Amino acid sequence: MRGAGADFGWRNEDLKVRTAVAAGPPGEQQPLSEGAATPRGDPNRSARYHVEVVGKALDILDVLRGSRTDLRLTDIAAKAGLDVSTAFRLLRTLEGRGYALRDPGTKLFRHGLGFRAFRIGYAQLSGDQPFSRRVTQGLIEAAEKSRVELLVADNRDNPEEAVKSAAWLISQRVDFVIEYDFHYRVGPVLANMFSKAGIPTLAIDIPQPCAIYFGANNYAVGTVGGTALARFAKERWNGRVGCALLLEIPEAGPVPHSRVIGTLEGLRSVLPQLHDKCVLHRNGKGTETGGYRTTRRVLQSLAGRERLLIAAANDNSARGAIRAVREAGRQQTTAIMAQGWGPNEALDEEFQKPDSPLIGAVAYFPEHYGARILPIVLQCLNGQPVPPAVYVEHKLYLRDRRLSCPPGQHTAESAAL
Repeated sequence: MRGAGADFGWRNEDLKVRTAVAAGPPGEQQPLSEGAATPRGDPNRSARYHVEVVGKALDILDVLRGSRTDLRLTDIAAKAGLDVSTAFRLLRTLEGRGYALRDPGTKLFRHGLGFRAFRIGYAQLSGDQPFSRRVTQGLIEAAEKSRVELLVADNRDNPEEAVKSAAWLISQRVDFVIEYDFHYRVGPVLANMFSKAGIPTLAIDIPQPCAIYFGANNYAVGTVGGTALARFAKERWNGRVGCALLLEIPEAGPVPHSRVIGTLEGLRSVLPQLHDKCVLHRNGKGTETGGYRTTRRVLQSLAGRERLLIAAANDNSARGAIRAVREAGRQQTTAIMAQGWGPNEALDEEFQKPDSPLIGAVAYFPEHYGARILPIVLQCLNGQPVPPAVYVEHKLYLRDRRLSCPPGQHTAESAAL
């Protein structure tokens, strides 16, 4: 649901959490959804009717409400961008109406109605991707329970949109930003923007400079998936494999690449005879289209009965690989392991198909992200120590539970630094 031009805007009244979704290209005029509220700071709606003195008074209230300590007059003036004389007159007016309190002994000011709830910004990876949507829904639900204001922008899996989302969240004066973007090269740009604005951040899945990391233990999940895939080949095909295709996401950067390293370690722990020349490193782009096209090209190069193992870096590329294998009629000679898929109805449905080449998936439970992320964010905002990285829960799901698996891999695993 989109606002006009560079606006963002819909308000979810049912969940009582303000959210927003990045709009289309500048100049693209689209109506707001029914019941939507125009975000604060929208120049198209407020500039014509702006009353400067009221705006200055509200700036002072924002300073007071955002502080956890009483403030001096000079500090308030500086934070609000006002001269001391103007700030003093406005403060005494607010004090007279009960909106500000002044300690007669210390001469310090504080908000008269208590501290405001935190305002947290979240830039989702893409509203079009199932995994990302489950993360977003979990955060919305967690924000409602925590009684914090959550503003949601959509990066649309595009680095340029990620920069626009960051700029908008900064303009909304959020207290904290949760960033979810797959393009690691834009990470330093986003980190610099948030650092200049004095906004702490948490990065989901893809590390970002100065941000708390929340995501998979990439090497560990790769090892789990690679080991299970190789055990399938050993038990069903007597270890006879033509080649192994690794659908990677180089755009995500070096840290997620450790998932690939872990996958190779897992494969070779069971199939030590798997030669380097039989391992195909290909860019699946982390999308269903990318996984489909890459897998189709590889299948076209294989001999008729040559057996193929596919390790997909995420659920999207796994779906594309499954489609390509079905179209080629190679279900009996192909085995696919997915990362980040399930547990959900879509995974169960795929497992139930008798011809499915998908033999398993390592699930990350994205619906639980919000319940784990929000406490970390609130601890940070309240000045409490937080770990530099927190690993998500992961669990291996196999279509055929009769397949052997290393001890403990049927149960959830989690770790935190």
